[in-house]
Amino acid sequence: MKILHLIHHFNRGGIENWLLSMLREIPRNRCEMDICCKGSEIGSLAKVANELGVVVFHCPLGLAHIRFAQSLKQVLIKGHYQILHNHVEAYSGFPVWVAHTLNIPVITSFHNTNFLPQTPLTRLPLLRQLRSLYSGISIRYALYHSELVTGCSQAVLNHLDPCGKSLGDRARVLHYGVNLPTRSAPEMRSSFRDSYGWSADTPLILHVGRLIEQKNHLGLLSIFQHVLEQIPTAKLLIVGDGVLRPAIEHTIAERGLSQAVHLLGLRDDVSFLMNQADVFLFPSLYEGFGLVAIEANAAYLPVVGSQIPGLTEAVQDEKTALLHDVNDIEGMANSVIKLLNNKQYANQMGDAGFRRVKEHYSSKVSAEKLLEIYNEFVPVSNR
Repeated sequence: MKILHLIHHFNRGGIENWLLSMLREIPRNRCEMDICCKGSEIGSLAKVANELGVVVFHCPLGLAHIRFAQSLKQVLIKGHYQILHNHVEAYSGFPVWVAHTLNIPVITSFHNTNFLPQTPLTRLPLLRQLRSLYSGISIRYALYHSELVTGCSQAVLNHLDPCGKSLGDRARVLHYGVNLPTRSAPEMRSSFRDSYGWSADTPLILHVGRLIEQKNHLGLLSIFQHVLEQIPTAKLLIVGDGVLRPAIEHTIAERGLSQAVHLLGLRDDVSFLMNQADVFLFPSLYEGFGLVAIEANAAYLPVVGSQIPGLTEAVQDEKTALLHDVNDIEGMANSVIKLLNNKQYANQMGDAGFRRVKEHYSSKVSAEKLLEIYNEFVPVSNR
């Protein structure tokens, strides 16, 4: 069975990390999966994928859609791919049409409830409007013509098909899974803090996410300021990069937080960092699912976040996380303080999160569900 995943680029991110875990979890003699990137670059994870025997193609989707169509067709034909798994959301319609000209079925997956422009160019007023018009037409085409549409949560499917009538039995929730790291020993946590010159009992809050509006970094910093009023020794580590980095750096300096907030950029050791932290803080404005919150729970890390669709499916409020209205800065700060001051309560919540992830959201569980979907579209005789 041969599957081609179409994504924007293969850089660090929720969907990309999940795909990488699927490539590791599913043997190629059982399902041969390759990657095609439509962005301006293939991304840093392409080298990792190559080491696993995965082929990563580059078919840039620029203004010249015809060139993209020709390139994608050549990849699909020469590779004898049996399914195109389409992950490009706002641009998903055209790849569906391309695959159907070759009679190749398409599974289109959506990972969010909003599809806003993420580059400085597409944020320009006129281009932003044109992109919005294009994405509306593109998504609608993909929804009606894909053999199957998956959402990473029920919230995503509800957003795409509010009445539940357009997709019918062509819709499926496909929760993404994560790896289960080993819990860090106390000595490792102390050593990590010592590497920054902090005491062994320094309270550590972690946030992981692209530096974009969706992740609400201004709210994140406001919450942390409230925490500092009660726990002045606390530190905040922010993992990720994006177009808002200069603005976030300016805000950190302006608020006098430079000694307490550390921007770590893109990291390959997120699971390790989660194992060193005490609380994962995630006040996003919206999320398709909040896979990184699942990763935090997998690392025995309790979550404090916003009570939004998607995230309410990823974690369990008051069991594996404490959720608040997205504008409740003080409420989220109080929950962080509560967890930092009550280690037993935080450990109970972290343990519950790990057990839930192991049962429902591990990479192994996710891989089996993905294979079940593929098997529906590829006859046994053709595998």
